[in-house]
Amino acid sequence: MSNSRSVMSSFGSPEVAWRERRGREMAVIGIEFTSGFAQVLFTALLVVIMVLGVWLLRRLRRSEAALGSIRRENGKLRNEIANITGWTTNGRLPDDWQERLRNDKAAAVGTAPHGDSEQPGERILLAAHHALLLVEPPHFASKDSAEQVGRSHKRIVDLIEGLAHERIDPLPALANGDLDRLLCLWRRLEVYFPDRAETDAYGLAAYAVLDLLKRKQVVVTAPRPLSVENTKNCVFTTDDVEKLRDISRIRTAALAASSRFTNPQGGEELVIDCERPGWSGPNGHRSPRILILDRSW
Repeated sequence: MSNSRSVMSSFGSPEVAWRERRGREMAVIGIEFTSGFAQVLFTALLVVIMVLGVWLLRRLRRSEAALGSIRRENGKLRNEIANITGWTTNGRLPDDWQERLRNDKAAAVGTAPHGDSEQPGERILLAAHHALLLVEPPHFASKDSAEQVGRSHKRIVDLIEGLAHERIDPLPALANGDLDRLLCLWRRLEVYFPDRAETDAYGLAAYAVLDLLKRKQVVVTAPRPLSVENTKNCVFTTDDVEKLRDISRIRTAALAASSRFTNPQGGEELVIDCERPGWSGPNGHRSPRILILDRSW
């Protein structure tokens, strides 16, 4: 009797064996369920990745097509502008571009029909208008309001178009300050952001406007940033309304130029930005207003 009990205890009771067998079955079922769920999850992720890959590939192709179209348009525009102004190979206006325009205009007046009203000055304004349409509004900092920058850019585009088609008189536009934004942005882009696409477009527009005003016997003075001006010629301000000191590229360039400006003469100041151009002509005179450094920089 004692031997049978020892055998039973060694092999376990039927109930214990059933429980062990049941546990093994449940473990197998759990493993199979987990494996099946993992396969479904992996398949779903694979489908999502394939869909995203196809979408990204199509978007990349559309972007490449759009970029190619923009490059072709820019190439055509550069050729047109080069024919008008004689741009150099590096894409900059030559020093004698205004003289070339005057000579071209004189030749056109002598050979064109009497009713031909499109002169070289107007052609360059049209080219500038086309160039401005192809570039993005000039953002200088991430905190710039896209809507406000876009509106400002559109006003300049409309202004150049109006001047090109003689719907806008340049003299009242200058006196009212309508040209201020263009001339100031041109100077800022030229000095601090010479590598951006907008710089050439705004430079072309500014040169066209300056030539138009020169033909009206008006000389515009827009001091170049990082140059030195005298108090006799300009109105100075330290009120950094546009917070240019918060733009790293402008701040770095301004402080570097300031460190080299160690021996100023009496009344001289380093120009950080042209806030308002000056002008002189038959109808009067206005001094330019420039931004200079203060302790906030």
